[in-house]
Amino acid sequence: MKRQKVYFVGSSAEVAHHAAPVIEASESSGFDLEIVEPAAAIDRIHHGDLAVFYSEHFDRFRQTCKELKSRNIPTLYMIDGILEWRNAWENRPDEPACPWTMRPVLSHKVACIGHSQARTLAAWGNGSKIEITGIPRLDNLTNRWKELDTGTDPRQSVHPFRILIMTAKFPGFTEQQVENTKRALTDVKKFVEACPEIGGRKVELIWRLTRGMDETIGVDNQLTDLCGTDLANVLKSVDAVVTTPSTAMLEAMLLRLPVALLEYNNNPHYIPAAWHIGNQSQIAPVFEGLVAGDATRMQFQNDVLRDSLLIEPASTATDRLVELIKGMLKVADLADGNELHFPAAMLGMPLTIEGEFNHQSIYAGYAGFDTTDVAELQSQEAHSRRVIDSLRAEINQLESELSEAHRIFDQIHDHPIAGPVVRARQRVLDWLARFNQREDTRQ
Repeated sequence: MKRQKVYFVGSSAEVAHHAAPVIEASESSGFDLEIVEPAAAIDRIHHGDLAVFYSEHFDRFRQTCKELKSRNIPTLYMIDGILEWRNAWENRPDEPACPWTMRPVLSHKVACIGHSQARTLAAWGNGSKIEITGIPRLDNLTNRWKELDTGTDPRQSVHPFRILIMTAKFPGFTEQQVENTKRALTDVKKFVEACPEIGGRKVELIWRLTRGMDETIGVDNQLTDLCGTDLANVLKSVDAVVTTPSTAMLEAMLLRLPVALLEYNNNPHYIPAAWHIGNQSQIAPVFEGLVAGDATRMQFQNDVLRDSLLIEPASTATDRLVELIKGMLKVADLADGNELHFPAAMLGMPLTIEGEFNHQSIYAGYAGFDTTDVAELQSQEAHSRRVIDSLRAEINQLESELSEAHRIFDQIHDHPIAGPVVRARQRVLDWLARFNQREDTRQ
């Protein structure tokens, strides 16, 4: 009997670390797993297969997902991190990511990392699609968290007290957000330079910054990769973590490290922290609290962790994701190419909260949400797709013409007679440009 296939959609660099635990588990689970680029997915994935998306933010994923669904091929959105307010609601006007990603989810099912995320996605209108799995790549840390004695402080008791200062993959999604992050990091740096000891202990900062923030504020950076390998090692060597909103918050909490949220944007947080630095005046008391430790705040942090990340004693996130995949493959197999209908709560964790999400009021500035008439919306989308296809064809034609122009120019440039003339002309033009620039400077 032919084994069914599961495809993780994306480049290997994008999805390999997400897929790794499932690839290992798939060997004994009755299906094969492969990574495929979005552009190739439509031709590679067929009836009886399943497509797993790690992102629905960009058009290359969204269009692939919609095309596969139109062919009754099951799709699963595997969320691998936290929801973040800035990324969800405060992007640049020219941001290439879809501004209403997950509102609603496109895929047939969505694998959430925990109960709080599931409640939020339910409030966004995704109730019947939601399954709670956890994060497979964090299974090792989750197992360690279960084994640690809650009455034991795992932090080092020797000097110095090491605090990891880090930023998420994106320090901000607008220029103002990036500037706020820069200011926050600079304030932290200046504070520790002025107060190298807190509570009788020397404080040492370990920096793990993204997008050139280390060069911007002038610190040595410990970042070596964004796939989590180096972060896991760094976390084992520190006593506390101060971070911008990031899934790394959960990783640090799993190691029972006190976590402070560094966030100068005054935004709501889908995952709160027991300590929070919202402005310069809060740095000193937060750092003092991190060094001193506080059982009450750590209890709150553990409660946040349990609500944010599914930590199930009887199974792992990989086990639950594999169970969900096998259940979806079974439904697809029984449907035999006909329209797919997946039951709610396939993993046995029904949600009782279903919010009301009004796209017309929340996205009042977007004309596409002005109507709720399905036929009109379908007509608008069909027309939009025709315009997009036409623009893509025009871009392809222009790129082809540009490539041909380059080819002709290269032939002329290499010609034994025309080549020297062209090169001489270019030298004259370059000289004239430099001359005009000097004249403009003198005026």
